[in-house]
Amino acid sequence: MIKKNLYILFLLASAFSFAQVNLYSEVNTQETRVNAPITFTVVLEIFGEDLIQETPVKLPDLTKFEYAISSEQNTLIDPVKKIRINQMVYQFILNPRQTGNVKIGSALVKINGKMYKTEPIDIFVKEAEKKPLATNNPAKNMYLNMQLEEREVYKNEPAVVVLKAFSRNVSNFRHLEPAKFEPARNLAIRSIANFDESIEDSENDYSAQIVGMFVIIPKVSGVMEVPPMEVPFTNHKNVLVSNKAKLNVKRLPEGAPENFNNAVGKYDVKIEMIDKGKENFEINKAFNISVKLSGNGNLSPAIVPKILPSPDYEVFEPKIINNSIATVNGIEGNVEAQYVIIPKKRGDLRIATEDFSYFDPKEEKYVELGSKFLALNTVNAQDIANAKTTLQKVNEYTNNVLEKVDSPVLSTQKLKVKEHKEISWMVIFGNLFIVGSGAMLFLYFNKKIKDKKKLDVEKKKIASRPIVNIAETEAILKNNVSFDVDSHFNYLQRTIDDGETSQFFQGFEDLRTDADQYCKTRYSSDFKDYLKNNFGQGAVEKYNQLITKINIEKYSPYSTKDNQTELLNEIEEVYKKL
Repeated sequence: MIKKNLYILFLLASAFSFAQVNLYSEVNTQETRVNAPITFTVVLEIFGEDLIQETPVKLPDLTKFEYAISSEQNTLIDPVKKIRINQMVYQFILNPRQTGNVKIGSALVKINGKMYKTEPIDIFVKEAEKKPLATNNPAKNMYLNMQLEEREVYKNEPAVVVLKAFSRNVSNFRHLEPAKFEPARNLAIRSIANFDESIEDSENDYSAQIVGMFVIIPKVSGVMEVPPMEVPFTNHKNVLVSNKAKLNVKRLPEGAPENFNNAVGKYDVKIEMIDKGKENFEINKAFNISVKLSGNGNLSPAIVPKILPSPDYEVFEPKIINNSIATVNGIEGNVEAQYVIIPKKRGDLRIATEDFSYFDPKEEKYVELGSKFLALNTVNAQDIANAKTTLQKVNEYTNNVLEKVDSPVLSTQKLKVKEHKEISWMVIFGNLFIVGSGAMLFLYFNKKIKDKKKLDVEKKKIASRPIVNIAETEAILKNNVSFDVDSHFNYLQRTIDDGETSQFFQGFEDLRTDADQYCKTRYSSDFKDYLKNNFGQGAVEKYNQLITKINIEKYSPYSTKDNQTELLNEIEEVYKKL
């Protein structure tokens, strides 16, 4: 007997959980004034298919108000309980005709033989404000209606909200300010611009105008209530408040890929170089790449796939460029993440993104795009030097020689070229002569290096002889050449003082090139090898750290004078060893 009673109780509880009626009413305020409309809403919700509505909703007596009415009927599916919800919504704009306590009666409906009713509501109505232009108050006989273009969407799928104002006086629309939307938990929102604001005729002598359109993105599944929106009036204290709306948010299907990161819509991913013309990718020298996600849906920086870390390169936090806009199709456009990459090894370099997938709500399936990558080849300084043509080497060597030769005439000519940018044929012919002389010197010394062993033997034989020829004189001059590092330091300090950031980094590259060339000429090795041979591996590590810091600062969008001054101090500490 007890088991039978328990069975009956469980059966009734189950039926109650799947068959339920909600009938309620509400107002946006319980205190108002004459000629200050309020919003009155009646909602009927029937859960399940076993309940039958036997009578239409009997609305309360509203003869103490002037009113306008709108209604809508919706059918939703509760994704948790898997039951149907029939919803009826009645919305009134009530304008009180008298002052004092005014009662709004109960709404009634009969379902499966049982009568349901709402609780009565008391409204306190004050006298109308005494203003000279009170009769021209634009809030009179106006109301807002919020509509959802789609009543049922997937989690993280955008839905479009349309906010429409109704008025009996068309000129009242001019007094409306932009709509306000209070932040809601588990709901993201963006405003749509450039919507149609034309005025159209409606029922009951009302005109209608769209005063706002929004894209909302639900973050959780289930039946979600979209909170009301507000539209204030210009130079008036009144505010129009819209109705609430129900949105049925479905769970995403099972079987999502492991790399799925809540991207819903339709997307494409690209990884590409920002510096399009860049050919050589040198170790410890930074360059920029971008990962671009484009399409429409719940597009945001949070779903852009990241660059995978690797011991072959160093990667820094990206700079985000958001080029997306809200439209009637969702969030459209692209989001770009710009990365700074510093390669750490010579040879083939593969820079890859995380695997990316998205859910297409139209096709109702997951789409996997996989990983995108760039394949590059990195080189060191020696590889770049070996790849240069003979003419490039001659020009580079000649430019280095010209920087070191103390020639007042040459300095004056260079100043004129920089300051006035005028064509001087004497300077051109003089430079051509010097370039030719430098080329001959380069070829001569290049031949000397190749025949070093043979020349060493010959030098021992003639060591005791007096210096009588030009070759021996040039060899002595070569050994006596000094490296004027202070002039480079002074130039770098001047670029910092003048705020010329690009000139500062170019000046360091000139210093680095001149130091390498000087060491090759004097010690038959570059500056890095010179540090290793004379000061040990610790000095080389400090040099490498300096190069890395300079590359990071060079490509940083926020390089400052303080940072450049700190770098200059480290540059002086390293290069004063030469």
